[in-house]
Amino acid sequence: MSPIGRVFIVLNLVLAGFVVGFGGTYLQKQHDFKSQLLAEQKARSEEVGKLQTDVARLEQERNTFENAKTARETELDAMKNRVAQVEDENKRLHQQNASFEGDIKQLTSLAGAANTEMKAAFAQAEAAYKMATADQKVKDEAVRAKDTAEAENRTLKTTIASLQETIGNKDLEIAGLTKDLSENKLLVAVATQKGFLTSMAAPSLAGMVTNASGRLCTIQVTDNPGDVDIGDVIAKMPFSFAIYDASGYKGEATATHYEPSAKAVLCNLTLVSDNAKIKEGDRASTKTP
Repeated sequence: MSPIGRVFIVLNLVLAGFVVGFGGTYLQKQHDFKSQLLAEQKARSEEVGKLQTDVARLEQERNTFENAKTARETELDAMKNRVAQVEDENKRLHQQNASFEGDIKQLTSLAGAANTEMKAAFAQAEAAYKMATADQKVKDEAVRAKDTAEAENRTLKTTIASLQETIGNKDLEIAGLTKDLSENKLLVAVATQKGFLTSMAAPSLAGMVTNASGRLCTIQVTDNPGDVDIGDVIAKMPFSFAIYDASGYKGEATATHYEPSAKAVLCNLTLVSDNAKIKEGDRASTKTP
């Protein structure tokens, strides 16, 4: 191969290397530019989306503000109308008050004139009354004395009639009680002849012996169905309890005293036999068990 051919080959190789290097560099730069462009486009797209969101929010806020403004303007118009009505009402009331003041002044004037006339009439009436009082004083005193005497007389008559009626009623009551007493005495006398003992007319009571010593015992009343006043019955007509236990009748306990606080009756014992012994816990009843 000739030297010139070799030179062309070398030049071709150098030019080819230069072209390859230039192309690689260009392609590398082109790739960088494309990445930057895509990133920039993405950033711009996000920024546009954000701006659109802000615009929508601002439009919503603007609409809200406009609605609020419209509402406030409506309220303001209503308040203005209300103020106008109040001012009109105030003006009417002022006019009415001025009219009332005129009427009051007129009435005050009329009242003053009437008061003057009334004072004059009252003075005349008072003078006439004093004269009539002076003339009537003696007559009034006599009438009052007469009325007082008549009232006292009527009261005395009423009192006497009431007392006489009371006495008559008492006489009737005494006669009835006397008759009942006589009948009761007769019945008691007949019953006594038939063997009746006053101790047999005992209230219906039941209880338990709480203490016994010799011929004395204490009976606590546990059953008083008639709710009788035991102390009063003992004072008027002493009665007896029958003392018994599971073995049978032991004797009689005649009531002599009653202690309400303990519901206890103090009794004198009459034993059925010398072997009988009254002890605590024995049962007692005014009726035969």
